Amino acid sequence: MNEVARKKVARLRHARIVLIEDDSENRASLQTLLEEEGAEVVAVAEDGAEAAIMHLPDAVICDLDLPGMDGFYLVQRLRDHEIRGNLPPCVAIALTGHGGEEYRLRSIGEGFQHFMTKPVHPDALVTLIMDALNARAVT
Repeated sequence: MNEVARKKVARLRHARIVLIEDDSENRASLQTLLEEEGAEVVAVAEDGAEAAIMHLPDAVICDLDLPGMDGFYLVQRLRDHEIRGNLPPCVAIALTGHGGEEYRLRSIGEGFQHFMTKPVHPDALVTLIMDALNARAVT
């Protein structure tokens, strides 16, 4: 592996990420991307709140349109768990195919810190995670 590739892999080194995405192809490609960047990834299609609560990740990336439980409810459960357990909030990123401003505003209002529309640009997602985790470490 050349030096440029090695530096790129290290961008998310040791970051624990829970990825909640019901589309198997999207889930697999995002998981591969994040793992290639050095993250430890737990990728699930459902029961995302339980996965996030159990693994206490550095970041949660969650599709908003999930069967059974939407991403809004999921992030509310996660934030409630963090508050009750006096835990630091993880970085939460909402993913959706809906590009409207109302989705972005609702996402932030419900407890996500960041919002991205699909299709996700890989470098933009990795940079967002890296910057958010670095900002979290400083505060």
